[in-house]
Formats: sequence, structure tokens, C-alpha cells
Amino acid sequence: MKTKPDKKLSISKTDYKVARSCAAKLYYRMNKYPSTKEEDEYIELLAEGGYMIGAIASLLFADAVLVDEPDHDKAVAMTQEYCKQENIVLLEAAFESKGKFARPDILIKQGDALTLIEVKAKSFDSGEENPLRGKRGGIASGWLPYLEDITFQALILRELFPQSSLTCELMMPDKTKTTAIDKLHSLFALNQIAEDDSGYPRARFTFTGDVDELRRSHFLTRITVDSEVGELLPEVSAAAEVFIKSLNPLTKLPVPISFACKDCEYRVEDELKNGFHECWGALADPDPHILELYYGSQVKEVQALIEAGKTSLYDLPESALSKKDGSMGPRAQRQLIQMRNSKSKTEWIEPALGDILASHAYPLHFIDFETSGLAVPYHAGMRPFENVAFQWSCHSIETPGAEPIHTEWINLEDAYPNFAFAESLMHQLGRSGTVYMWATHENSILKQIRSQMNGRHENAKLQDWLDWITDGRLVDMNDLTLKHYFHPVMKGRTSIKKALDAVWQSNEGLRKRYPQYVKEKDGKLLSPHKSLPPLEIAGQAAVVNEGTGAITAYQAMLYGPQAMRSQWKHLLLEYCKLDTLAMVMIYWHWQEKLNKK
Repeated sequence: MKTKPDKKLSISKTDYKVARSCAAKLYYRMNKYPSTKEEDEYIELLAEGGYMIGAIASLLFADAVLVDEPDHDKAVAMTQEYCKQENIVLLEAAFESKGKFARPDILIKQGDALTLIEVKAKSFDSGEENPLRGKRGGIASGWLPYLEDITFQALILRELFPQSSLTCELMMPDKTKTTAIDKLHSLFALNQIAEDDSGYPRARFTFTGDVDELRRSHFLTRITVDSEVGELLPEVSAAAEVFIKSLNPLTKLPVPISFACKDCEYRVEDELKNGFHECWGALADPDPHILELYYGSQVKEVQALIEAGKTSLYDLPESALSKKDGSMGPRAQRQLIQMRNSKSKTEWIEPALGDILASHAYPLHFIDFETSGLAVPYHAGMRPFENVAFQWSCHSIETPGAEPIHTEWINLEDAYPNFAFAESLMHQLGRSGTVYMWATHENSILKQIRSQMNGRHENAKLQDWLDWITDGRLVDMNDLTLKHYFHPVMKGRTSIKKALDAVWQSNEGLRKRYPQYVKEKDGKLLSPHKSLPPLEIAGQAAVVNEGTGAITAYQAMLYGPQAMRSQWKHLLLEYCKLDTLAMVMIYWHWQEKLNKK
């Protein structure tokens, strides 16, 4: 994003990617509209291992030269000088052509032969046959953004070096590979994360390990994508030309509004500059909104209503949910419940839920896990994106009416934690009673740990217990919510945070019982997760109240300054504890409502 006043605006590859998701967003990005991605973008990318994958890739090229210059024009000039050399490997070189700008991760120049390498922290399985293509031979939709990314860069290089041959490659973590290097994360120290004046994110790491060993035991794979780039080049070129023309003068490209706008990052509340509102105008105002409908994208009539200028949830006729024969599937039934109870502003709980809960034997255990499956494996023998389970929380109610007892476990050592995690959980839960989870994550993790034990950990008792508990014995409270409970506050969602917020606002008894979570902002009652108190760490207020933050906190606890690790541990414990207490609160609320009925 080139914005110096003495030159025309140019489009970076990041600008291009934003514009391809929605052309109107390019206008908002260039004008620096508030975005929901602003606060989370860097943390999330770091948590996913994206920057670290880039650092590992750069270390694989011993003689590579880093174009370490944040200034747009200076970086382009430096790159031009480097490219006069016959043979060179450049990292973060800067190229500009016809209003397009990019800084390729790696460029190999050998005479007139160029190799462009784009590094991605995307899972790749080299054992699959042609994973970039779908069953009919077309480019798989999941790979399209990555392939358009490298195609945009290839377009620039072809314009600048028309006489050179160009090979395009993606370099990614390969799930079929493992690393022999233990505690790999601890060998990287993050020095800085910043943007250059073109909006290109720049991260700098110091690697304290053995570089030669890393080169022998890395887990990245290079794949040639020349065919895909050639196929996409005309479309990418045409789209880029349209976007560039809209920059000078800066003009918002017209885009029809649709249900896809639901998750627009420029849908920022309480901001004067709200891109979503500018696109939708008065159609953004109805409450409840048609965009809040559960799986609304699957209802054909929704888009027709939007195009007709009707965006209230109440504008949708109930008949739109029925099949041709008049019947309704489970999804439509949930939509109908949402529409009717939102309109009447009533809470809905199906009496059948009472029979289900009554059939569950005591003690009742409510469990929640915190896990991390990053691109960079934590420990020797692990594959990219393989999960480590580093924390669990459990609230147990031994008998009807008894107070919940809280137990917890957290890994504090930079060592493979999964088997100790599972063994401690087995000792806590045993084989009696009922175990609740929210959604299926906990069951999936326990199955993964059971699979990881094969050939790596001998414990027959644990293996038998994992087989037993994952054989349909965990009760999914999210599924119970979906089938038997609705509150207008939840709108079209059933996450634990949405369900807790609903019962928290409507159940005064819970607020009296847990006053430590009662907090207001601007006269509005906050949800318990937003009420978690922050701690000052390194001069900044830190809080953990969602999953990505938990992964970041775990890494800070293991690899950050020693003096701050206990603070990160405290934040992690408080967050996970609240998740299982939330399940207890929701369970109690259900029981209270059912008993009244």
C-alpha cells in the first residue's frame, strides 16, 4: 500500500488479497477504516507460527541476502542493485511494476532463471495426490487465495524480467514429516514485528540453535505451481488492473451486498467510520438482523430479501424454511425457533431436555481443554500442526445440590505434555458419572492422544480408558443447546460464550452467586469472559479470554521472561476455569427453568 503524497497509489499483494475478498474493502483499507482484524492480526499470525515458518525457510538458504529496508523506494532501489548480480538469493526483495508492489519471501536468481518461492504456514500433505486440484481437475477453492497470492507476484516479475524464465513454488509445512529437533520454539527469539511503509509485515527472529541441524531436519516442502500460476495469470492480471484504476483517484468499487457481508472486518461497532454501514446504509440498522439467522446463507430467500431492501429477521416468512413437501429439517427447525422467540423476546427450553439431564448419572464432570497445534512442532518427533494438550479444567458436582469442586492441570515444562495431560485427567474423572464438554474438541483431542500413544508411550490402563471415554461417553452441551435451548441474546449462535452471556443476563441468582464476574461498561452488563481482570505484564494490560490468546499466553509462559511466567500461568488458569464454570452455570440455569415448568 504505497501512500506517499508525491506518487500515485500502488497496490501491494496484501491489498490485492483484501480486494479479491471484496472490492469495496480496498477503499476502506486505503482510507484506514477501523477493522476488527487490527488488534488480533499480528498475534493470531504469530500464534499460528506463520512468522516462524518464514524464519525457518530463510535459514535454509545459507547465502541469502535480506533486503532489510522498510522504506518503499529505498527497498526497490536496493533490490534493483542486487539483481544486477549474476547469481543471488534474496529475502524480502522489493519489486514494483505498473502500480503493483510485492516483497517475495524468497527469490533465487541464477543468470536469466528466476525461482519465486512463497512461504506459507498452511498445512500440506505430500502423500496426497495433487492436493491443489479438486476432483474435477480445477483449482481447489481452499488453495485459491494462496495461489492467487503467488500469481500476483509472478505477474510483477514477468513484467520486470520478460526475458527471464520463471519458476513458481510454494514452501509449506509438510504433515508427513517430523523434526528431530526438540524444543524448537525455544530456539527462536522474536525481536520485532512491524510494517514497512507499504504495509508489508516484517518479523525478525534470532535463532539460537544449530542451523546445520535445522537444514538437515526441517519439515518444509517445496512444490512447483507453474501450471496453477499460468492458469490464474489472466484473471489476476485483469483484477489487479481494475483495483489499480480505483486508486487514482481513490474510488470505492461497487459491490452488491449479500449474506457474505456478515463477517466483514469493517463491521465495527461504535466507530464513526464503519465500512459495513457505508455499504448497507439503513439496511444495516434492523435488530434482529437477517444476517443473524442461523445458517442463513443456506436459505435462498434471504438473498432475495436483501436485494429487495428487507433486512429484518422478521421479514423472512416462515414458509421459506420449509421443504417442498412442507416438512422441516433440524436446521430449519432451529431457524424457526430463533425467528419466533426473537420476535416474542422469549427464552425457549424444550421439556425433553429435563428427561435427558435426569438420565445422566452423578457425579457430573464439566471439562474444557486448552490445546495448541501450530505449524512449527513443539517437540522432537512431532509433525506440523500436531496438537499438544497443555491444560484442562474440570468442575465436578458429586451429588444433586452439591457445590461444584474445581480441579485443574497445566503443563509448566517445555516437554511433550499429552500423556501426562491424559493420565491426570483419567485420575480425576475415572469411569463413573457423566462427563460434559462443549462441542467436540475435547473428544477429538482425546482420540488424537490415543493415536499418539501407538509406539510412543506404553500405558495399557490409559489406552483402555481413552478407548472407553471416547466411545460416545462424552455429552456435548453445544448439541443439547442446539436441539433444546434458545435465548434471543444468542441470536444465531450456540457457542459457550453466547449461551453463557444469555443466562448471565437473565439469571440474577447466578450474578449474586458469582459477583466477581459482575462488571458493567457504559451501563451495560458485560459477559463473564469480558469481566476477567487483566494483569499488567511488561507495562501492558494482558488478559486471556479466548482460544488464540490462550495459545499466545502458553508460549509466553514457556518461552517468555522468567519473571512474567507466573502471571501468564495465572491468566491461563482463570480463563480455563471460567469455561467449565460457565458450563455449570448454564446447566444450573436449565435445571431452574425446567423445574419451574
